[in-house]
Amino acid sequence: MAVVSAGCHLIDDDLSVCGVDYVINYQMNLVTEIQMEIDEQLSSVAEKPLADALKIWTSPIFSGEAHDLEMDFYSLDGSDELKHHFAEVIDAKQKSYTLTIPREDYRHLAVVNIADNPSVNLAGTAYSSSMCLAQVYADTVESHATAVYSARLTMHMQQEGDLQFNVHLYMTNCAVALAVIDSTHSTTPVIKQVLLSGTATNFSVNDSVYTFGKSSVIRAEKVTNWCYAAVAFPSRDEVVTPSPQRGVCRQATADDSLWALDAYVGLPNGTITKTHLTVHDPLKASTLRIIRVYMQDDGSLVPVQKTEVGATVTLDWNEGTTQELITG
Repeated sequence: MAVVSAGCHLIDDDLSVCGVDYVINYQMNLVTEIQMEIDEQLSSVAEKPLADALKIWTSPIFSGEAHDLEMDFYSLDGSDELKHHFAEVIDAKQKSYTLTIPREDYRHLAVVNIADNPSVNLAGTAYSSSMCLAQVYADTVESHATAVYSARLTMHMQQEGDLQFNVHLYMTNCAVALAVIDSTHSTTPVIKQVLLSGTATNFSVNDSVYTFGKSSVIRAEKVTNWCYAAVAFPSRDEVVTPSPQRGVCRQATADDSLWALDAYVGLPNGTITKTHLTVHDPLKASTLRIIRVYMQDDGSLVPVQKTEVGATVTLDWNEGTTQELITG
């Protein structure tokens, strides 16, 4: 793949604008060993079917492979504008290119696996400062279809010597799984739906910063009858709360959670039990978080990690109360 500047073959040409060959190496970096994480979290014989199914579901997400690669080169002269754009299908964990573009300094931004992900769009590409991964705007968003990676690098191409650059791409989203680890219920109750809330809505590629816009929930996918999982952007690192009044000690509450899961379980009598699971430690990029629960006869879910996960149960939840489904 090459872009060659015209008019650089004459001896009187201004060589500062001529094309120059350089090598750029793209490397996918996956920091989590997902298979090992699943084996550690779902380690018993009874949990093995869940573990096997979750490994199959997470395999394409955490493969560490890039399908499509977006490459953008922005000016460093103060205008911040897009100078060159390339898009390639590579289907590899690493790839090297020799490119020829004008000899200038660039801010290079790269994004991987955006083409087949209808839940996330690449926006604001005219300038490096505005380029972002934007989750689609909706009350309920489908689980991200792919692991989206990004990278950023300042490239000083006017320097002398070997022009070779290494670009390390890191995963911007993560995964959550809700696993019912007891096997006492063969057919009923039945999990109807699991929703994830409290995650970011946008990611600034240039700054590597997440932002939280209008509250949305992510609809988890069914892995098995007793396991639902979703891919989304991470949660906040800490709770954003107003400063307490002077002299007043503030106690931690369920509202202090960083992210949450809402599970809706249908019972044989036609009613639905809603369990609101709150988590107080952050959901990090490139990780898989497994929330293990027991299911009671009334459809309520009891977290195994009680010190880390809180639970609020609503019996005979009214399915017509749609506002419950879109709060985040």
